[in-house]
Amino acid sequence: MVGQYYDDKTAKLVRKYGPGPRIHYHVGYYPSSEAPPPGNDADAIRGSIRLHQEGLLRYAAKIWGAEHRLSGKVLDVGCGLGGGSLFWAQEYGADVTSVTNAPEHAPVVNGFARECGLGGKVRTLVCDANRLTVDDGPYDAAVAIESSGYFNRPQWFERLSHVLRPGASVCVEEVFLTRPHGADVWAEYFYTKPATVRDYAEAAEAAGFELVDEVDATAETAPFWEESAAWTKAVLDNDSGLSAVERRQLRISLLANQAQGAEWRAGGLQLGFLRFEKK
Repeated sequence: MVGQYYDDKTAKLVRKYGPGPRIHYHVGYYPSSEAPPPGNDADAIRGSIRLHQEGLLRYAAKIWGAEHRLSGKVLDVGCGLGGGSLFWAQEYGADVTSVTNAPEHAPVVNGFARECGLGGKVRTLVCDANRLTVDDGPYDAAVAIESSGYFNRPQWFERLSHVLRPGASVCVEEVFLTRPHGADVWAEYFYTKPATVRDYAEAAEAAGFELVDEVDATAETAPFWEESAAWTKAVLDNDSGLSAVERRQLRISLLANQAQGAEWRAGGLQLGFLRFEKK
């Protein structure tokens, strides 16, 4: 179901977060904890969103020590349209296997990789993360950017234990549960199953991984929802070519963005960066 959900969203993701080649589908990082004035120009807002999404990856790279932990053979698990995979390959020289369960995304990622001259550095693998097998391991690291909430965590860490070398890192950026209502707001729109940091740590420990780093960036990512809602409103206000179905979907998205932002600021959800090491 998740794979079909993201296959169906491909064109929408390109429209909101494109044009590429590095397209990201995750929140942005705002060091000042304040979003820029949103205005009513959809293209300008989209440019700001993309800038801050790249900022989130640069922040992740800093706290995860990407220059030595994410510069070798990397699994990008739940890669979306490959923005993160291209980032790790271009910025840190990583050889990346981009894992997706959305078949329609694989040729898009491969095309963007060729466009960047990274055909030999980024390859896609269509499979379920819980059944992950690779034939060219062991890997030096696995990265999951707002994708691990879709996985069965014990199964996922167990599979990673077979494909990562000793001492390898599992780097997770995710939305974590702090109270039930926050989980409902997140899960109902994105079809995911948020959990607590402790849930992750216990699943990792059982598979032979240790939680070694935890960074909370909830406040610094909250402004993303203001910008995301502003983009949606700008499209609704200015695009006269939208169909009735498209308008309805955008209004639902606008309400969801506003609800996420409210829950983020109220403390119902936590955005965190975790790093685990294989023992």
